[in-house]
Amino acid sequence: MPEAPQSPPSLRAKAATTCLMVMTAVATVFMTQSIFLEISTAFQLDIARARFAFSVASLCYAAAFFFIGPLADRFDLPKMALTGLTALWAAILLASVAPSFSYFITAMGLIGFSAALVPASMIPHMTLLAPPKKLGLYVGAVVASGTLGIVFGRVAVGLLTAHLGWRVAFRIVAVLLMVLWAAAYAWLMETTPRRQPAPRKLSELYLGAIRLVCTPKPLALFATGFFLFFGFLGMVTFLTYRLTAPPFFFTAGEVGWISLAGLTALIAPFAGSISQQTGPYKVSLPGLGICLVALQLMGWSESVPLITLGLLLLFAGAYCCQPLIFLLIGASVPKTALGSASSLYILVCIGGGSLSSMVLGPVWALWGWPGITLACSLSLAMAAGVLGTLAMREAQGNQNALCR
Repeated sequence: MPEAPQSPPSLRAKAATTCLMVMTAVATVFMTQSIFLEISTAFQLDIARARFAFSVASLCYAAAFFFIGPLADRFDLPKMALTGLTALWAAILLASVAPSFSYFITAMGLIGFSAALVPASMIPHMTLLAPPKKLGLYVGAVVASGTLGIVFGRVAVGLLTAHLGWRVAFRIVAVLLMVLWAAAYAWLMETTPRRQPAPRKLSELYLGAIRLVCTPKPLALFATGFFLFFGFLGMVTFLTYRLTAPPFFFTAGEVGWISLAGLTALIAPFAGSISQQTGPYKVSLPGLGICLVALQLMGWSESVPLITLGLLLLFAGAYCCQPLIFLLIGASVPKTALGSASSLYILVCIGGGSLSSMVLGPVWALWGWPGITLACSLSLAMAAGVLGTLAMREAQGNQNALCR
C-alpha cells in the first residue's frame, strides 16, 4: 500500500536526520587526515606511514559498497543504516584503545567498512523521501552532507586532538554516534516510506551490479567520479603534509581550522536544484573547470589566504559536479538497481581517493608538492574530458532525434 503523504515538518526532520547520519559516518573515515603527526608520534613511526590510517579506512569503505550496494536493493534501508551506526560505534571504541599501529589499522578498516552501510542505504532512501519536484535539492543535500562529513572529520577531530588527544577525540565521536542512533531510530523507523524490495535473488543483484560497470553511460559516469576524486582527495590528503612542513609548520588544530574551507560543499543542494532547470552538464562541466583553477592556486602559492581560497573553490567545484553525476546515474539505470548504481559510484569515487593517497606517496617523496599538484590536475582534466565527451554525444543524439 502507498504511504500517506508526510507533513513538511516530518519530512524535513527525516531528511535532516538522514543527512546527519551520512555526514557523521563519512566523518569517521576521514577523521585521521588532520592528525597524521599525532598518530605517528603515538605509535612511534614515520609520518609518511601514518597516512595508511586513512588509506586503509577509505579503501575498506570503498570496497564495502560493492558488497553492500545490491543488499540496499533488497533489504530495509533504515535498518541497514542503524546496523552500520552500531558497528561503527564499536569499531571506533576499538581504535581508541589500540596498543599498536597494526591494531589501529585493523580498527580503521572496520570503521571504513561499517561506515559504508550508512550512505549506501541513506542515499537511495533520500530519493524515497524527496518530493518529485525537489529531487535535485534533496539528493544534493544528502551528497553535500557526505562532503561536510569530510570537513567535519578533519576539523572536529583535529581540534579535539589538539586539546584532548586523539584517543579522547575518538571516544567523543563514539558518544555522538550513540545520540545519532537514538534520533535515527525515533525518526526513520516509523511511518517512513518503504520501497518494494527487488524481486530477484541476491546472486542476480550482484550480476546486475557487474553489468552496470559494462554499460557505456554508467561506465563513463563512474570513470568521471574516479578521476574527480583521485585529483580532489589526493590534493586534500597531501595538503596535511604540505601544511605541517616548512614554511607553514601547522599543528593538527590549525589544519583543522583551514579545513573549514570545505564548507563550500554546501553548494551541492543548489547545484542539484539549478540543474533541473538548466541541465546537469551546464553546471557540472564548469564545476570541473573551477576545480582545476583551485588546484593551481593551492599548488603554486605559499600564501595561506590563497591556499584557503583554493580549498574553498576546490570543494565548491567538486560538489557542483557530484550531485549531478548521481542524478545522471539515477536517470540511466532502472529504479530497481538504484542502490547498486549509487553504491558503485561511491565505490569508484572513494576508491579513487584512497588509491591517490597510496599511489601519490612516491610522487610526494620524489617531487614533493609540485608533483602532487601536476598529478591531481591531470586526473581532473581527464574527468572533464570524459564528462565533456558524454555531454557532446548526448547533445548530438538529441539533435539527431529532433531532425527525424
